[in-house]
This record gives sequence, structure tokens and C-alpha cells, in this order.
Amino acid sequence: MNFDIMRLIAALLVVVSHTFPLAGQAPFRIMGVEDLGALGVSVFFVISGYLVSASYVRDPKAYLLKRVLRIEPGLIASLVVTVGLLAFVTTAPAAEYWPQAAMYVVRNALLYPATYALPGVFQDVPMAGVVNGVLWTLRLEFTFYVVLMLIGARLRLVLALLAVCALVVVAMTFTHPHWAEEKLTRITFLGARNGLLFFAGVAIQLSRWKIPLWLGGVSVVAFPVLGPLALPTAVLGLARPGKLPADLSYGVYIYAFPIQQVLAAYGQLNVVTAVLAVLPFAAASWFLVEKPALKLKPGPRPAW
Repeated sequence: MNFDIMRLIAALLVVVSHTFPLAGQAPFRIMGVEDLGALGVSVFFVISGYLVSASYVRDPKAYLLKRVLRIEPGLIASLVVTVGLLAFVTTAPAAEYWPQAAMYVVRNALLYPATYALPGVFQDVPMAGVVNGVLWTLRLEFTFYVVLMLIGARLRLVLALLAVCALVVVAMTFTHPHWAEEKLTRITFLGARNGLLFFAGVAIQLSRWKIPLWLGGVSVVAFPVLGPLALPTAVLGLARPGKLPADLSYGVYIYAFPIQQVLAAYGQLNVVTAVLAVLPFAAASWFLVEKPALKLKPGPRPAW
């Protein structure tokens, strides 16, 4: 299974996970513990750490530009498309909607001053007022990109960060089991958990550890017990060379939430309608925006 397939599956797991709460239903969980969306995001962070650290080693000078070219063109296009289409369903007057819509695009394109609401949009759905609830992960991922650059991708510093993240995750699991209820504990836990996965991928890449297939399989079996601690070896142990003709994972990820909200608003949201509705947007994102932007990347690119 190559990384393109893994990322597409991860993106679809997020879509499936969000479908239930956005439709006003109880979330679907694996063995009552692991949320499918959290699992999908976790897979993304492991793969991201593994691949972007290789990119840094190949060409440190062009590293940050490459990361911007991978995230921003598709993101900006999705933000513009989102506010354009939601202008047809907002209950707010145009004089109120468009200035805030412009700020929505600008703030989310800048990643850090992110905002999730548009005036008069999604007011009568189960998750009211949220246009795109996945944008926080892009901010976190880009933060990890910058941290990796600042420490020069030095293995000993990566291992130190990995250890800190692991300690925070383990400590909070036992001392703050309801971490999601407060903003500070939620940010801390999610940052540490995803940092653990990202920097584990980085460490495996920098140490040149080729994880055998058998260990990947064992890690999958151990996942219900070890949780995210088993994911780096599971994902990278099962990964094999190859690419898909089109990498739709990012498009699925950034377009799915607002599309699901529209479907929920009209009482048509389920897993099938969500997947079928987002795939055309993901294909357009890849062929019209992401793929042309990737051609602007300087320097050599990996074979897989």
C-alpha cells in the first residue's frame, strides 16, 4: 500500500467520522475508544513527518517554499470556493456576508488566525456555526514543519521532542481523561499526540530505519492496546513504493466538512452522499490547483 492510498484512506476515515456528529448522530468509534477521524489525522501526521524530513535533508534551502506550495494553493482555492458557494445559502445580507467572507479567506489562508464561522451560514444544523472544522490541523502541521526547520532536522533534537510529546500524552491520559472539555488541555493534548506521531515519522526517516512488513502487521494488531503509540511502525511498516495517478487525499480533506454541512442542512447527509459529493471537488483541486502548484517546486523530488 503506497502513501497516496494510505492518505486517501485516512482522508475518507475523517469524512466517515464527521458524518455522524454532523448528522446529529452518536460518533462511530473503534472498540469504543479510537475515533475514526483521530485515526485518519494520526496517519496523516506519521506520513507527513516521514516525508517532509526527507525533503528537508534533500534540499534545506527550498524546504519551506515546498511546504507552502503543497499546503497553500489548494487551501486558498478551497476557501474561495467555499465562501463563493455558501453565498447562495447564507441568511445574512450581502453587505454583512462578503466583508466577513473576505476575512475568512485571509485569516484561514494565514493558518494561525484561523476562523470557523461565516455570517448566516449553518445556523440550523447539529454542529451549528462551523464551516470547516478541520482547519486547525493544517495550522498544527505547518507548526511542526517550522519546528523541524528550526532544529535543522537533527536526530537527537527530534528524539528529545518525541520524548516530551510522549510524556505529555501518557501523563494527560491518566491525569486529564476529559482533556477535550477545556480549550487549554485540548490544545495541549492534541499538540502532544500529533507531535508524537509527526516526530516519530521524522525519527524513523532520519535514522534510516527500514521497518519490516512483519512489524507493521504486528503493530496493526497491537493498535487496540497501544493506540497511537503503535501507529508509526504500523503505517511505515506497511508502506510500499508507488503512486496513484491523482492524489485526492488533500482535496477530500479540505472540502469534505463544508460539503457535509450543506448536506446536513438539507437532511441528505450520510456516508455515501458525503463521499460522492466530495470526490469531484477533490479531483478538481488536484488537477486544477495542487498538481500545477507542485510543478513549481524547486529541486529534486522523490520517486515515491
